[in-house]
Amino acid sequence: MASAEGGEGGAAGAAPSVPPAPAPLPAWSVSAEAESSFGYKDNLLLSAAGEERSAFVRGSAEVLLLRVPGGPFEYSAFAQAEGTRFAQGRTVRNEARLWLRHEAVWRLGPQWELHLPATGYYDDKVFDQSDTEVERLTAVLRVFSAVAGPVLRWDFHRSAWLEAEGTGQRERFADHGNDAWTRHGAVRLGLAPRPGLELGIGLSSRWRDFDSRAQYSASGRLLPGTSLRTREDEASARAGLKWGRAGAWQASVRAAVLDYRDNGPGYFDRREGELEPEVTWRPEGWLLRLRAAARRVEFGIQTVGVGIDPPRRIRDEHEAEFRLERKVSPRWTVFAGFRWERARSNERMASYVVNEGLLGLRR
Repeated sequence: MASAEGGEGGAAGAAPSVPPAPAPLPAWSVSAEAESSFGYKDNLLLSAAGEERSAFVRGSAEVLLLRVPGGPFEYSAFAQAEGTRFAQGRTVRNEARLWLRHEAVWRLGPQWELHLPATGYYDDKVFDQSDTEVERLTAVLRVFSAVAGPVLRWDFHRSAWLEAEGTGQRERFADHGNDAWTRHGAVRLGLAPRPGLELGIGLSSRWRDFDSRAQYSASGRLLPGTSLRTREDEASARAGLKWGRAGAWQASVRAAVLDYRDNGPGYFDRREGELEPEVTWRPEGWLLRLRAAARRVEFGIQTVGVGIDPPRRIRDEHEAEFRLERKVSPRWTVFAGFRWERARSNERMASYVVNEGLLGLRR
């Protein structure tokens, strides 16, 4: 009897079983994607006449390293590489792009954040130099660039924040014709007056010092013994809106005006206006994105043609882009896209149209 009671007492006094604690989440995560596509582009050289057309194959890969948010420190690093091969290209056979970015974030308090981003990239493609070169032409260029500088964010209200940024940039071209140092400063104000809606305004300035480029006279003649420096002042405004189940619909628009000045007689002076709307729809398993852009450039003293009072040079640029994706399995996504670009100017050689379509697969 005693032993039975003791047994019962022992069972009743035993500690209840506790399920094992879940394993802690890893502090770091890595993800990678790769995609391949084929398509057709009808103006490889952005030419006003005699367009070079070609089918192409394109491949890209990207890797994201992320420190899971927690505590006062966050970190992310992103790398992307892309290459294009044109099957019928004569002047241009390949294009390549490499982009690297890392960013460290320190939370200095409940309202303050310090961001330290750094970006490096390499581009090998056809550039439109009509806004910067006297010849008003396009060219195949290879450029290396590095950009770094701090960003300080102040969340002074639960629905408003202020950012201040200062960066330095180094650009080196394969032909060294446009090598330059650039300093950039910006201030941005953001507002979130209600869930799903964000508004922002910004002011920025950029100062570029070219290594070897010279100034030009008002008539476009080289001024030996001079050094070219430029300044760009920009004011911008943006708005973003999300709605629908889980924010499936997103829309944004950005508008900006820019004033560009050189330190010489003003041959490169110009004013620009830009508008860029975008709409994205993300139902389950799908993505649809539509983007457009319009840009107007009015030059201060550059003229077109000859005569007593030739007109000042103007330039209009328009873009439209369509992207459709369908997730066909947990790992595979098929996509299709189309991009249209047009530049129109009263300088005929600075006008062109480009169409590009593609179909691809991503994992």
